Amino acid sequence: MNFKSVISAIILAAVIIVLFNNREEAPFWLFGTIYTSKLLILGIFFLLGMIAGGFLFRKRKKVPKEYTASNQYDPSTTTPESPLSNLSDEDRNYLRND
Repeated sequence: MNFKSVISAIILAAVIIVLFNNREEAPFWLFGTIYTSKLLILGIFFLLGMIAGGFLFRKRKKVPKEYTASNQYDPSTTTPESPLSNLSDEDRNYLRND
């Protein structure tokens, strides 16, 4: 058994002990007073906490820290048939500095 399994088993055992030692009836307010078992109340809130924790601490896809673009175009090799041949000298100079 790995470390994560051992910790999970210990936490689960502690939760079961706490739940079954609180079986008496207690009032619970939810838009009016409801008399229900503490076992049910604690169990429901424990499950809600587990679901919320799962959403908050789930592993997300890693996003690259830096995006790079590779420019395969070499402006110095412009030919008259090229689509960039209709650019002004200023535009060609700007692209050359890229």
